[in-house]
Amino acid sequence: MKRIKKRRKHFRISNPLGFSLFCAICILAVGLVVGIICLAVGYGQDAIAFIKAQLNGTPVSVQATLPSTAEPTDTPVPTESLIETPDIGTPVPETPTPEPLNTPEPVATTPAPDPKEDPNAPLYGFTIGIDPTRDVDSKYKEECAYNLEIAQKLKAYLESKGATVVLTREDNETDIGNNSRAKIIKKAKCDIAIRLMCNHISSKSSGCFVQYLKKNKNYAKALINAYSEATGIKKQSGKSGGLDNKSDTVASDCGCPCVTLVMGNWDNKTERSNLQDEAFQEKMIGAIYETLLARLKR
Repeated sequence: MKRIKKRRKHFRISNPLGFSLFCAICILAVGLVVGIICLAVGYGQDAIAFIKAQLNGTPVSVQATLPSTAEPTDTPVPTESLIETPDIGTPVPETPTPEPLNTPEPVATTPAPDPKEDPNAPLYGFTIGIDPTRDVDSKYKEECAYNLEIAQKLKAYLESKGATVVLTREDNETDIGNNSRAKIIKKAKCDIAIRLMCNHISSKSSGCFVQYLKKNKNYAKALINAYSEATGIKKQSGKSGGLDNKSDTVASDCGCPCVTLVMGNWDNKTERSNLQDEAFQEKMIGAIYETLLARLKR
């Protein structure tokens, strides 16, 4: 009976495939061994350092001694400002002081001089009386208020030219007679005076004129001519050249040349509308001013 011989199977490295597997296994084994050794050495050094620190009494953070497993972060790139930062101890250069802006120095403003105190003002040194006519309790209340309005505007204009101006009444509530009006003008020692009023005849009539005393005829004539020409209001018909010689208590007792300007017909709607127009009023006031100036400077 034949003895059956057992054959041992051998891993033959002569086979290329087997040789490759053998080499790969060897490399993995060697790498594993080397890794274990390195890890053991690293922990061993940290352990030795920890033990030495404990013996010396120096507290050591365990976290600091253990190798960090966190992924390394990108090192920040130094910015330009960091690169140019001088070393400690280097003197910091002084920041140049900016040059001051050429700001103009504030100019001290002086209040406008009072024309009444300006010797060069056209009416400097003169005192003028203005009498807004009509009684406040009369049937002419509307015209009475209008006369005061024009008187106040004329006053402001004459004062801007250097004159001292006196009104015989300041409101539409106080009644004042002709004797009192004359006394106010006389007490103020006015150099010249003018009375203001409107006419009431009919809605179809229109025109302006000046009432005067004989001694003031030249003043009256100059005023009616200037006023009619500036405003375009025709001279009242039936009046010789727009002049009406008539006795007047105020004009006779005020102590200075005084006439009454009848500015227009209040009952005529067109003429009344013109009299209430601001641009038209400027023409009225301008004509009166030019007349007074000529009379006072003669």
